[in-house]
Amino acid sequence: MSRHRKSKIVAAIIAVLALSVYLLLFRAPSPDPAPFALQLQQMREAAGRGGALPLRLNALVVGEGRFPSMAVVAGDSLLQKTAMSFVSYQLVYADGSIILETAHDRAIHEDFFSGQPFYQENFDRMQQAMRKSRMILVTHEHMDHVGGISHSPYFNEIRDRVHMTAEQISGPTTAAARWPEGALQSLTPLRYDGVYSPAPGIALLKAPGHSQGTQLIYLRLADGKEFLLIGDIAWNMQNVDRVRGRPLLVSAVMLRENRQAVVDQLSALHQLKEEMGERVQIVAAHDSVQLHSLLERGLIHEGFE
Repeated sequence: MSRHRKSKIVAAIIAVLALSVYLLLFRAPSPDPAPFALQLQQMREAAGRGGALPLRLNALVVGEGRFPSMAVVAGDSLLQKTAMSFVSYQLVYADGSIILETAHDRAIHEDFFSGQPFYQENFDRMQQAMRKSRMILVTHEHMDHVGGISHSPYFNEIRDRVHMTAEQISGPTTAAARWPEGALQSLTPLRYDGVYSPAPGIALLKAPGHSQGTQLIYLRLADGKEFLLIGDIAWNMQNVDRVRGRPLLVSAVMLRENRQAVVDQLSALHQLKEEMGERVQIVAAHDSVQLHSLLERGLIHEGFE
């Protein structure tokens, strides 16, 4: 083989590798001209009906981790890391509480975030709060959101309070949370269409894409504060601000997301943030910087009651 032909083959291989790297790590889809319909007004109306609104929203950090920034936002640095928080929320009423998100247990944390902080005392505190709660809701079925349920030492006690949707229970990634045998089958699926309010101050809206069972959780407090928990549609508010999701390697290969659905949702969330500003706090599931800001400003309270 001539030297010239070898050079052409090497150049072709480099070009293919460069294209592969670009597609896997840098490229992100563009939103559809007709983005996901958030239905904020319908959620507001649904959450405002039916009784006394909740008084405050509490947050409890169960664990922390760090991901390469490029894994969080397509095209970001491979050398820098983005801090991640694994959080459970407690919505407090005058006569009880509801738990939103349940993070995961130490075993799952050590498997996926070995060496990163895990706060067993907070996990135990969350378990006790779940035992006293009226209801337990999650944005979606991934292990770092339902692991506190699947690995709860009180599962038989709390299972009737677990309101996972039919899509969350049957999702193709649900089993990764390592549910005990028969546990998923013992749950009563939550079924709804459109906007649904399971309790005063809460409204749910299905938003499949990141997972089959992803849903938005809108919250309205008695003092007028509004929150929108978006789960892992965005790991970080940079995803919303830049309308840019995770890279193909993470999104499609590892997480099996519907990438177009996710970017359409990011576009709708970006538009909502532009229009509403601070009136509605859009909360990304794992954004440590955002969480600290919300805590410092007193919009969310630290610790469970």
